[in-house]
Amino acid sequence: MALTIEWRNRIDNWRNELLRLLYRPLGEIRWEGFITKEQLSAQEAATRTFQPMPPGTRWGAKWEYGWFKTQISLPQEAAGKRIVLKADVGGESAVYIN
Repeated sequence: MALTIEWRNRIDNWRNELLRLLYRPLGEIRWEGFITKEQLSAQEAATRTFQPMPPGTRWGAKWEYGWFKTQISLPQEAAGKRIVLKADVGGESAVYIN
């Protein structure tokens, strides 16, 4: 079933409002990374050189992989609360922690 533009806009507005009401940003994340056409394991990627990757850094050409890392420190006010990381990379991803 295809939605009319009116209903699509209503749903988008509803989703955006839910995000605003349910989630509160705790800060910005500064990413480091590199891009490659090699298929690497997490262990192989960890041995590579990571450079700062500020928002807007272009990557993702055909068969190109992006590897990113960061360290996150949460403020005291987040203690005991559920934390959500919204990393919108625009495509397929896998997350490795520690």
